[in-house]
Amino acid sequence: MAQDAGSMRGWLLPLLAIVALPATASTQTGGAVAEKKGMPSQRDLEQLTPEQIIAGAERAHPAALYMLASKLMGAGRRDEAVRWFYIGQLRYRFHLMTDPPNAADERILFSALSESVGRAINEYAFGDVHGAVREIDAALVWDAAHANHFTSRSAFPAQFAKTREGLVALRNDMLARKDEIRETRRSNGLPNR
Repeated sequence: MAQDAGSMRGWLLPLLAIVALPATASTQTGGAVAEKKGMPSQRDLEQLTPEQIIAGAERAHPAALYMLASKLMGAGRRDEAVRWFYIGQLRYRFHLMTDPPNAADERILFSALSESVGRAINEYAFGDVHGAVREIDAALVWDAAHANHFTSRSAFPAQFAKTREGLVALRNDMLARKDEIRETRRSNGLPNR
């Protein structure tokens, strides 16, 4: 699995460099546009430790949180990877709901990250539905307790609430279908924990 995460980063970082926001990005703040730092460069992401990305998570472009999840997965810190993946997904979905500048590029990057990073993380996470639910709950708690300086919650309260409701619905669906998930994984040769 660690080898898969390493090879994934090998092509994912160039994708980020091509599709990601420029070093200075505009974000919406309720009719006004505020200048702020956007996506770190490819070199910066490669050099940052997970702890450094976590320290800047409140200001980070959501794509950086996907990269954090990938780094954690590669380091064998799988449960943390699940949590940060869902924090990144929650913040990215919220950001996209605000119809940001460069929305088409943002959607492409979101889809690419959700597939490349999300596939390995979800394959691991769904092996223990209760463990995945704990990490989703932790993601929701972290997101609520920490500022989002990248996309303004106060400017987009309805989108913020709807995005969180979507993650709660996923969580509840996972619990309701846990036996079905386990059986599907078993029949597909995937381990359950």
